[in-house]
Amino acid sequence: MNSVARGLGGLRTVGPSQLFVEAPVQLLGTFLVRGGETKIGAYCDIGDNCESQGLTMGRYCEVGPGAVLGGTGHPLTWLSVSPFQYKAASFGWHESANQVETIDPEAGGRDSFRGDPVLIGNDVWVGAGAVILRGVTIGDGAVIAANAVVTRDVEPYEIVGGVPAKTIKLRVTPEQREQLVELAWWRFTPNQLSGISFDDLPTAIAQLRERVPDLVPRGIAYEQVTKPKAQPKSPVSAPKGRKRLW
Repeated sequence: MNSVARGLGGLRTVGPSQLFVEAPVQLLGTFLVRGGETKIGAYCDIGDNCESQGLTMGRYCEVGPGAVLGGTGHPLTWLSVSPFQYKAASFGWHESANQVETIDPEAGGRDSFRGDPVLIGNDVWVGAGAVILRGVTIGDGAVIAANAVVTRDVEPYEIVGGVPAKTIKLRVTPEQREQLVELAWWRFTPNQLSGISFDDLPTAIAQLRERVPDLVPRGIAYEQVTKPKAQPKSPVSAPKGRKRLW
């Protein structure tokens, strides 16, 4: 059993893309990583059929199935939105498109339509089917409703939803948000937080204020992970007393 991440059998990477995690992380199904480097902090769950296209995520996050983290845009100001202009591999396998001169979106001082990687804070919940576009920053404690399309930055502990995503409300009171951001409890391990009244937020904040000064934050250390290699199947033996038919 991998001690860094569980569920790596569902990992899929495209091209030179890489996945780095801070143990422990759980992949709950297929996870497609493309568009460069993806970093996921400790104690995160990634739902089935999710996709990352350039991401740094903090700790204690929950991502629902079908979410797209870092959806890449298309060149709206170019001749076409089609990738044939900048990605030869898209259609270069066909004789009608194997000689086109492509353009590098990042070369020559161009403002790339691809945008910067997504930054997701700690204790963030991304609902099922949500899409977060590249270049967006999601603050600590935020909630992204299911099927939302996030085109702008989201403040800490803000709940957003819709297409495009708009503010619904704060997850906590303004005072509690300030206290939680200051405490930054996600710096610590679950074992260090044991005994805190998790289900009573005012009490939990008070307890954290007393405990945090004596705690040593867990350092951040990422490790690259890959899909495990398939193990060769053992030959099937015929039961004793019977002849093999192959």
